Amino acid sequence: MTPIPGVPAIIAHARSGALDHAWRLFHDAGLDAAADDPAALSLKGRLIKDRAAGAGPVERRRLFLEAAAAYGAAGEISGATYPLINAASLALLAGDAAQSRARATSLLTRLDAAGDDPDETPYYARATQAEALLLVGQIDAARQALEAAVALAPRAWEDHASTLRQFALILAELGEDASWLEPLRPPRSLHFAGGMGLAADGGAIADWLGRNRVGFGYGALAAGADILIAEALVAAGAELHVILPCAVAAFRRASVEPYGDDWPARFDALLGRCDSLHVAGAACPEGDSPVAPQSLQLAAEVAMGRAVMQARTLATTATQLLIVEAGADGPASPGGSVWMRQAWSDAGRPGEVIVLPPGARGERAGESAGCVLAAVISLQPVGPLTAELVQRLAAAVRTGQRPSTTPRWNGDSLVLAFIDSKRADSAAVALALAASLGEAIRIGVAYDLMEQSDDPFGGHALLLGPAVEAAAAAAASAPPGAIHVTGDFAAALHAGPAAGCPRTEYVGDMPGSDLEDPVQLHALKPVG
Repeated sequence: MTPIPGVPAIIAHARSGALDHAWRLFHDAGLDAAADDPAALSLKGRLIKDRAAGAGPVERRRLFLEAAAAYGAAGEISGATYPLINAASLALLAGDAAQSRARATSLLTRLDAAGDDPDETPYYARATQAEALLLVGQIDAARQALEAAVALAPRAWEDHASTLRQFALILAELGEDASWLEPLRPPRSLHFAGGMGLAADGGAIADWLGRNRVGFGYGALAAGADILIAEALVAAGAELHVILPCAVAAFRRASVEPYGDDWPARFDALLGRCDSLHVAGAACPEGDSPVAPQSLQLAAEVAMGRAVMQARTLATTATQLLIVEAGADGPASPGGSVWMRQAWSDAGRPGEVIVLPPGARGERAGESAGCVLAAVISLQPVGPLTAELVQRLAAAVRTGQRPSTTPRWNGDSLVLAFIDSKRADSAAVALALAASLGEAIRIGVAYDLMEQSDDPFGGHALLLGPAVEAAAAAAASAPPGAIHVTGDFAAALHAGPAAGCPRTEYVGDMPGSDLEDPVQLHALKPVG
């Protein structure tokens, strides 16, 4: 099949949430008239389905039927099973059970006669058959086929998650029980932390991880609880994702070496076996001084959020394991164990705390005078900066939540900063601005530690730090009318309660200060 020019750009715009722009590109390329091109028809089906996600109930069903027609036409031309099964499922979600059953029956007949689609993986060949069986009401046969599909690719977790979401929607539409999907879900993700210098029973940690089907862990590697849990994760074959509040060498000096024994060697060994390493923020302690509390808070928010995002990606759940010493119920210092336990609990997520006898050396937090956590929004005009656009920008900013500092121009960008506010508030401001200004603007958002300083020229307080540049770079990467946010902002956003949380979708990377640690970019989209 000959590739269609412009399709990658159309898909990129759709993923970023700029659906109107994606549709315009689709139309300008003449693809809406390509009634005999299966690739164009499948792309049309995808765009209509994406539009349906943000529509009301009645409009959603109409759009699902349109998407089903486009996918169905693509499948009839190409013979590919992917558009055919999409057409059958979308017809059901549109409320046309008869059309759905007819399409699924036809697909099953085709599979029986011609066998698997050679363009599909063994997993998706069986999963497609399972979905068609489900649509015709053969639930037991569908379950057996799906179990066989999972057995063919037991670690293809993202594929499993996509299928499970689809099956859950179909079962809900059919009014059938979906509990049989639970054993097929991917492993759970874990946020872990605890007191420094603590020694605990590794066997008890391993048992807990096994009982809770943990497959992915997110946390730091301080001496004590962090390292104990990380070692148990690696021993169990789970993925270990390390999130540090500062550079590796500085963290080792501040949070590992002071506890002596073999902690430094164990820290080094885990760094060599972790699946990813991410340094949250830009601040680092000097010498062997403790890490600043704002750095600890940022890293904790990112670790919690990444655990939640992984669980959402894999259609499973996130949990938390903390190891603390008895009596560790004092003030909730930002980024400390008590604070993390409270933040996780306030978000309504499950977790467990293992309490050990007192005697540890406790947590160490440094000073950070003049340092604040801030979300920075960069608004970049798409075309020439006109007086009319400046007035529209000013009106949009005035009607929203007031930023913590006076809005400022930074080159070709208008910069808004929100200090110590909930990330959900900053996200709501960005979404409201995008809705108000449309394709006249592109928006970027970053979250990091910033230095707060008086303006030497007598103006309002200044915020200095890399978040301004990161937000501007994120904005520059966004299509007109869309919002791109840094990975740390997306993670911190998801660390909060799930209810009302906007959607994010990974769209790519941009180079960071260290090429081994690029900055992730996510599209920010309204709740839906």
